[in-house]
Amino acid sequence: MKPVLIALVLAVLVVAAGCGAAQKSSTGPQEVQLAVTDRGFEPARTEIPRGQAFTLVVTRKTDQTCATEIVIPRLSERHALPLNQPVRIEIPAGVVADTLNYVCGMNMLGGSIVAK
Repeated sequence: MKPVLIALVLAVLVVAAGCGAAQKSSTGPQEVQLAVTDRGFEPARTEIPRGQAFTLVVTRKTDQTCATEIVIPRLSERHALPLNQPVRIEIPAGVVADTLNYVCGMNMLGGSIVAK
């Protein structure tokens, strides 16, 4: 009887964990994580589904580059990047028709988000 009870509890936990993951991924915008390191924005190129809203989360992890802010020219937006603090930038659906480029404040480092 005890092995059956343990198996039942484990099955319930597995199903519950799977349901939570599916709900989490299907609700709200996708997050795109970027890090600013001594090599620049990483990853320098990211792909997202075409037409989807997403949240860009940028964390500056070094003070050894000029990337103390991120500039998104198409949106005419600039965001300061405090050291070791994630900055969340909401990108509405449809903004990335093909490629959305971003650069540092000095236009020396950059990257792109590509819609597929």
